[in-house]
Parts: sequence; C-alpha cells; structure tokens
Amino acid sequence: MFCGGRFDVVITNVILPVFFIIFLGFLLGRLGKLDVKAISRVQLYALSPALIFVAMARAEAGTAMILRVLLYVALMEAVILILVQGIGFLMRRDREERNAMSLASVFMNAGFYGIPVCLLAFGELGLVYATTFVVAASIIQSTVGIYIASAGRRRPTEALAHVFKVPLVYALVLGRVLASLDALPPEPFMKMIGLLGQAAIPVGLILLGLQLERIVRRPVERPAAEQPGGLGGTAGIRRDIAGALISAVLRILGGFTVALMLIRLFDFEPVLRNVIIVESAMPTAVNVVVYATEFGCRPKLVALGILFATVASILSITLILNYLT
Repeated sequence: MFCGGRFDVVITNVILPVFFIIFLGFLLGRLGKLDVKAISRVQLYALSPALIFVAMARAEAGTAMILRVLLYVALMEAVILILVQGIGFLMRRDREERNAMSLASVFMNAGFYGIPVCLLAFGELGLVYATTFVVAASIIQSTVGIYIASAGRRRPTEALAHVFKVPLVYALVLGRVLASLDALPPEPFMKMIGLLGQAAIPVGLILLGLQLERIVRRPVERPAAEQPGGLGGTAGIRRDIAGALISAVLRILGGFTVALMLIRLFDFEPVLRNVIIVESAMPTAVNVVVYATEFGCRPKLVALGILFATVASILSITLILNYLT
C-alpha cells in the first residue's frame, strides 16, 4: 500500500518519465520540422487501436464488472460534460471552443499515468482494477471523444459518422468479442499487435510535446478568422489559456468531487473504490490531443489543458492518496 514516504517513487517512476518524453517531443519540434498531422494519424489509425484491442482482449475482469465500472464512468463524465458545456455557454464560447474544453476536462489519463500510480498505491489488485477502469474509460473516450472532437466544426450527423470511420471503436468490439469466444489471434500476432500498442503511449506524449512547442513558437500566427468573434493573436492565446485552465480544474477537482458523490451509488469493494476515485481525478488523457489535431478542434487549447492538468496532478495525486490511505 502507498504511504506518504513513497511519493518520491511515484515522482521518479511515473511523473518524471512522462515529462521527459513530453520534453523530447518539444525538443524535436524545436530542432526539426515534423509533420504533426501525420504523427497524429499514425497514432489514431494504428497505434491507439492496437493498444485498445490488447487491453480489451486481455482484460482480467469479467464482463459484469466492466459494465458496472462503465456505467460509473459514463455518469461521471456526463456530469463533467454538462458542467463544462454550461460554463462555456456562460462565457459565450462557440461550439468548437466548448468542445475543445470538453475534450480537455472530460477524459482522464487512466492508462499510462493512472495504472502505474494505482499499482504503486494499491498493489497487484490495484493494477487489475485500474486495467478494468481503463477498458471502461476507453469505450467512452474512443466513441464520445471522437464525436465531440469532430462535432466542433461539423453537423451532429457528420460527427457521428466519423466515430465509425475511425478504427478505435472496431478495436474495442473485436478485442472483447474474440476474447469471449476464445478466438484471439495466435500469440505471435498478439505480440505484434502488443508492440504497436506499446508505442501508442510514448508517441502520444511526443505528439503532446510537439503541440506545446507550436504554442510557444507561434503564439500569434493563428488567423483571426479561426478565432471566435474574430479574435486573433494574443487575444486568441489568452482565450485558449483561460479555457485550458478551466478544463484542468474540472478534470482534476471536478473529477475527484463527482467521484466522491457518485461512488456512494455503487457497491464497489474498498480497493476498487479507491482505484476509481484516483482514476477519476487523473489529468487529461493524451489521446484527446490526437482527436483535436485530427479534426481541427482547437488542439492548442487541448494541449494546454493537458499540460496544466498534468503539472497540477503532481500535487493533487499526493493529496488524494493521502486522503484515501
């Protein structure tokens, strides 16, 4: 079990590697001309589907538990989505900006960040439950997340069609169905798919670093026509920063608060309960910047939201784990 004296292990083994890879992406963007769009498409159409397929195929929890956790995740994310959309309306932000704020506040980094933290905090059982949470969260993120990103500039029917054009949803269904039928590909092929999936995490972090480097390098280059109300230059950057800060607060503080309220509705055993609370307060998922980049849904705002939430999580994770233990 986690204790306060082991938080240095969390920083060394989890947080520092994450920030190192983000900085590497930032450095690569500063030193060379990398095609961010091409990298995001490799992530969206190859690496992420492989990661989700393996997670679904090898999930240790039963379908009944996954469905219960899925119901919890759906309720928690629905509450936060309503909150961020309401705040966006009050701030008079357009649909694209509200959807970008939603991407940065609704979807948590339950995988490569949440799993190691839960393993260190709650042991092997924490790892099993965290994996279950990731499977449930991936189902929503890979469908609703894509819809929100594509709906920023498209009609609802067009946005819904985009969900089924991206292989993530098929990887989810196929992985679970094949596992249930005991019809998974032979182990050599599973290893190949697993290798692709393992690449999704560092590539996603590198993409985040590239996006952040573009923010630093070209803060005033965005055309005024792309900004709500014709705002461009530093005014547009200020809007992105404000939206990102609100999103980061909703992602961590909102996720934790909503979790404490909703968890009472479910009869989860103690370790699963703690894992769900920790995962619910994780910073923004890196993959949402892939969706934002692919569908042109204010990727700068989303990238800033990820950065702010990830930095804030250094303190928030400490406080939450101390509260739970």
